[in-house]
Amino acid sequence: MELQNAIKVNHRGFLCNSKKRFILTENKNGSLDFSVYLIHDVKHICVYRGQMVEYKENGQAIYEGDFSSVCDNGDYFIEAGGYISRHFVIYDGAYDICQRTMLQYFTYQRCGNPLGWAGKCHLDDGYIKETGEHIDLSGGYHQSSDLRKSPGGVSIGVNGMLRFALSDKSQWGAILVKDEVRWALDYYLKTIQNNGVMYNTLNDPFGWEGRVFYKSGAPSSSQWNITSILVMGYMYFKDTDFDYAKKCLDTALRSYNYLMSEERSSEVYKHPDKYQMGMDPDFFFEQCRKNSTSDLCYQISASSDLYKATGEDKYLEHIKKCLPLVLDKLYEFSLLRTDDTEKSVMASCSYCWLMSGLLSLCDAYELLGDYCDIKNSLLNALNGLCVYMDKSIWKYAEKVYLNKDLDVIDGHENKTRRQYMRNLNKFGNCYYNDDEIFEPSIALYFGLFLVRCGKLLNDNKYIEYAQVIVDNLLGVNELDSSHIYAIGFNHARQHAYGQFFPSTPYIPGAIGVGYGTLDVYTSGSEYDMPCVGLAMYLISEITNK
Repeated sequence: MELQNAIKVNHRGFLCNSKKRFILTENKNGSLDFSVYLIHDVKHICVYRGQMVEYKENGQAIYEGDFSSVCDNGDYFIEAGGYISRHFVIYDGAYDICQRTMLQYFTYQRCGNPLGWAGKCHLDDGYIKETGEHIDLSGGYHQSSDLRKSPGGVSIGVNGMLRFALSDKSQWGAILVKDEVRWALDYYLKTIQNNGVMYNTLNDPFGWEGRVFYKSGAPSSSQWNITSILVMGYMYFKDTDFDYAKKCLDTALRSYNYLMSEERSSEVYKHPDKYQMGMDPDFFFEQCRKNSTSDLCYQISASSDLYKATGEDKYLEHIKKCLPLVLDKLYEFSLLRTDDTEKSVMASCSYCWLMSGLLSLCDAYELLGDYCDIKNSLLNALNGLCVYMDKSIWKYAEKVYLNKDLDVIDGHENKTRRQYMRNLNKFGNCYYNDDEIFEPSIALYFGLFLVRCGKLLNDNKYIEYAQVIVDNLLGVNELDSSHIYAIGFNHARQHAYGQFFPSTPYIPGAIGVGYGTLDVYTSGSEYDMPCVGLAMYLISEITNK
């Protein structure tokens, strides 16, 4: 029995008024006709007939069908090219089960909690390397297919989960979301020291004993994420538990004030100890220095969150101060870089360097409107992204490069970036890596940028592109594979080597970073908490449009 279906359609389904499309990869009867059927009791009722459009993809014929006009609630399937698709649903709660299952991923990944997959693990966290003292830093989450409590990766996922939580209106969310938000906040409240510096939790993933932490401070990107998490915690609890909410806000302000102070070093982050197995690599932290372009973008987003929480104009004024400096560094496709460092453009999209910039522009536009002609910058980035996605019928959103020689800047060769630039091709005004396939670790940022801009600019076209990225996530890809475990079909096996021991079980709601091969039997994928949180956030933005 074949694992893949020739009709690639969102395994879960569609919202009533969303864009709806499918892709046919093999046409047995040669016809361009397709039909959409409603399943009603034991009858199949044809509700739409249309014509597919034929494209050439890598020299092969491939077909796209659009049935966006089908809007009624129900269960459906498609008939095209001599094939019948899997069943899918159309209704405005179509993705509710996706979000609930992804929330469950956070619960399973709790560290030191009986609801976590590893039970009451790591209760001895943590030992402070500089002093040898033991303090209570238990709690938080394991990030992916290992035991790390990465300050960067976990905080990105939790950031997305909190942004979902602030917009969630589900009945189940009133119980389950509140409990998960509280668990996350309880941990992050412990990580900010009295001086505003965050304990560094870059630690070894192996073993079950207490882990080493550092007083010298986490990478600033991580601390910016956690500052915003705590501000959102204030907004989430202010009407139901004001004392706890105020504690979150006070801790966030202590963190924010340190990050903005003269006490914070302007040097690039350097780990205080030798790197341990499973640590995040150096190039993740290339822009973790004060007032780099990436840092200014974090300042914009954190100031935006604090303005929404407090209404204090000083945060708006700081955004106005940062924005011209950021816009001055944008190039055509709005890839962010700092001119005064050779390591700039593609450090790691999955850890918020690139897309923190584009999303921070959304934050600024939401509060300031077309200040500094920001709308034009947004449109340049949006239209470049859409041109790039249109290079293929799959409309994947992957690593995009402005210049073919980005791995050599100011005469310095950045070898860590070369791994992403194996086979560059030009399309429009930008280059792309033709070896890449759909990777949630990158595409979800683009989806968030598209849907947020679509709502801010009142242009549904960009929301439709974001819907395509959700479709990619849920099965409209070359492997006919849903990237959300326990939702849909054909999930990749997870990695089991090196840092991924002890073996992590298959966790419902997990999302892998992307596939290594176009073979569902052999392609491996690491679970990634940033992907889970950002997918929750993206879907909530689409469903609440």
